[in-house]
Amino acid sequence: MKLAYLTEVAALMAAHHLLFIEQSGELPNQTIGDYYIRSRNRFNRWMRDLSDLEKGVAVSDPFRMLGLVAPRPAIRSLAEQIMINEMIARIWTVLLIARDRHNGIDRVRPVAHNVFLGHLSVRHKAVSACLNDQGMSQQDIVEVERIRNATERWTDMLCCPMMNFYGLWQYAFDQDRAKQFLADRADQNSMSHQSQAWVLILAGMRHSFPDTDGLAAPIHDDDRAITRLILSSFPEKAPEMAFWMSSRLRQARQC
Repeated sequence: MKLAYLTEVAALMAAHHLLFIEQSGELPNQTIGDYYIRSRNRFNRWMRDLSDLEKGVAVSDPFRMLGLVAPRPAIRSLAEQIMINEMIARIWTVLLIARDRHNGIDRVRPVAHNVFLGHLSVRHKAVSACLNDQGMSQQDIVEVERIRNATERWTDMLCCPMMNFYGLWQYAFDQDRAKQFLADRADQNSMSHQSQAWVLILAGMRHSFPDTDGLAAPIHDDDRAITRLILSSFPEKAPEMAFWMSSRLRQARQC
């Protein structure tokens, strides 16, 4: 699965948030535990790699090099991995807490918020490392900044209805911008899976995140496991999901 395809997972999650939030029953303890453990392992790996790269130590472990595209600076590839994955992490955080609030409980929020804070800190470290790395060209910095802006804007746009309905604006990258996205939407309710608007959104995301260059890199096993866990938490046979889920995302759900 390519890194760029994670943005389609983000769109799928946001488009069908009600399918997840309004499901009866609680998430299994194993799902919550696996999400925490996988996220913790990934956080530790990213932090080690960022610290090594800041010290000028090459990332030589072939398993840790997965997704690092030569001859581009390793720090750029790593930063792009972190920023793309944060789209998934932030939307999943909003979904988990919204589901808690929908059911009048406070069960998953502590874990979800803890993982969210960890991802926020590793993202800040990655951006800082990019700016301070002497191996980064001006073009490298421009591309990292483009990915950062695109991930932030798309995430706020995708999440704004949920953040509004469940009072979760603190999870926006930019609250004012997210609220403006909400105000600009003609339909404040959940859009149909056959809506032309969502078709255009998916087309826009594919333009912003083409599966070429660094975004064509394969994702790490941790990212794959988290993606599979998230997609498997949505109703298995929902026609809305079947309509939207491309063959490559079906494969990600099963592999």
